[in-house]
Amino acid sequence: MADHTSPTRGSTTVGSAAPEIDVDLFSEDVLADPYPVYARIRELGPVVRLARHDVLAVGRYAEARTVLMDHTRFVSGRGVGFNDEFNSVRKSSVIASDPPRHDVLRGVLQGRLGPRSLRSAEEVITARAGELVDEMLDRGTFDAMTDLAQVFPVEVVGELIGLPVEGRSELLRWANGAFDAFGPPGERTSAGLRDIAEQFSYIRTVATRERLAPGSMGAAVYEAADAGIIPEEYCLHLLSAYLTAGMDTTVNALGAMVWLLGTHPEQYQELRTMPQQAPAVVNEVLRIEAPAQLFSRVAAEDVTVSGVPIAEGQRVAVVYASANRDERQYPDPDRFDIHRNPAGHLAFGTGLHACAGQALAKLELRAVLEAMLAKVGTVTTGEPVRKINNVLRGLRSVPTTFTPAPAATAAAGGPARGRRADA
Repeated sequence: MADHTSPTRGSTTVGSAAPEIDVDLFSEDVLADPYPVYARIRELGPVVRLARHDVLAVGRYAEARTVLMDHTRFVSGRGVGFNDEFNSVRKSSVIASDPPRHDVLRGVLQGRLGPRSLRSAEEVITARAGELVDEMLDRGTFDAMTDLAQVFPVEVVGELIGLPVEGRSELLRWANGAFDAFGPPGERTSAGLRDIAEQFSYIRTVATRERLAPGSMGAAVYEAADAGIIPEEYCLHLLSAYLTAGMDTTVNALGAMVWLLGTHPEQYQELRTMPQQAPAVVNEVLRIEAPAQLFSRVAAEDVTVSGVPIAEGQRVAVVYASANRDERQYPDPDRFDIHRNPAGHLAFGTGLHACAGQALAKLELRAVLEAMLAKVGTVTTGEPVRKINNVLRGLRSVPTTFTPAPAATAAAGGPARGRRADA
């Protein structure tokens, strides 16, 4: 792909100013259905000024990817949120750091969250996904969010981190609040900042080095501190990263996956005949319903993006969810299509700050989907209830009915192991 970003020097900036749009990207109405606004941003140009927030936005795929890949000129160390308090609270976190500190922190996470490290957990995750789908089949009708999507990642992440059972019921609330805290100043953001404070208190008093299970991901964080790899004070932020990024995004993607398959029954039936397509379908779910809608970067120097000047110090919103529906990148982008494999989607970002937990999230999503394809004959969903969050897109409730697959069909159509599409 061509580099859409080029530096400018001194006062000789070349290019036209960014067009402006007067919309509150964090209003409840827009958060409930952001896609028409995203389409308008893409239509206006490669870089657009959000007048209400005094930030620039990149909503097209090429420009979003370029900004994310250029971590030297679009930095995270000046904060990735849209308010100063959040950026101060998170200044020691991996998501809001630049090299060399970022590389050290990321190394601790990646050592336990990379695909190779997760192989030992795959069997357990796959087995639990099958059990959970069986439980939903026994119920027949259930809520895909509260009974499935909110249960599975909490169990998986809680066990992998080695958390005590005490306090796990609050993990999702804190994770949801942590993403709300990214937003501009306002009531929703303030509530999210309070949730971060509660989560930090939980880590300090419950998820302590003495109470984390030996050999767990959580214990490995403190082992890194003991080995002198990271300062002790970074342990809090690394554990918070595990508890936040590793959970709520997966919850929302799981709920979206069930909802999309329930509202496209003909595609679900076709998918049952080609279960090897499951990893590609996971990518399509993440593309069309990106669980994290946007983050931001700050220009470290004067640059231009596709001919639009961006001044040093300017905050730039990178709208992942808009880029994932860019018609320049994906034909018919608003259509959910099980035959598409958008492996380059930006739901987890890309480049230096690509989500460290994406391999775990994809593993969980694939495990549930493959269990469904093997065991569930039909998926029916009712009217969902949308959750409102400054950054996350997800559902609060999805009435769902699973009917069992005929035994012969299930046996013949079960997921084919070792035949994975690119995930």
